[in-house]
Amino acid sequence: MNNLKTHLAANWKLTEEEVSIFLSAFDLITLEKGETFSLPGTVCNQIGLIQSGLMKCVLVESEKEVIFEFAYENSFIADYYSFLTGTPSTKLISCLEPTTAYVITRQKLTELSSKYAFMERMSMITNEQLFVRMHEKLTSLLLDSAMTRYQKLIMARQDLAQRIPQYLLASYLNVKPETISRIRKRLVKVLS
Repeated sequence: MNNLKTHLAANWKLTEEEVSIFLSAFDLITLEKGETFSLPGTVCNQIGLIQSGLMKCVLVESEKEVIFEFAYENSFIADYYSFLTGTPSTKLISCLEPTTAYVITRQKLTELSSKYAFMERMSMITNEQLFVRMHEKLTSLLLDSAMTRYQKLIMARQDLAQRIPQYLLASYLNVKPETISRIRKRLVKVLS
């Protein structure tokens, strides 16, 4: 919990009091591995803030599933497009590990935003971070090799390679699972 509070204070420039006010509007939930946080076809009316655990956000199109994002400790999770537009989600969000998360509904978030000025700053910073992350991901998919995309992911979060099955990493990086195997073998040779 202290790690989460420190993260919120540092990344959103919040005081200790503001962090406490913010988290007091959330409900703490525990989800098991495989349990669903949000379903496609429904409007996403909640945002999660992960205290511990790992979730995947999957784009669902007919029979095909593509990993859109992973969320882990100290990160927010939602179908933000559905949350903002009020349209049905095209994403499935579920747990890859047992997960403890703070959850806030759209209504509670709106009430909190109308009461406290720091929420506007949080919203602006969050939107900027989302834009930058999506821009970097799209640019990387268009310009970087599979090896570079893999290395960027692992450099950003070294433990993900051990926590996430290879086929899910491959889907996220838009490559085949065999490509991840070849990349890992090449990296082992380079580091040897």
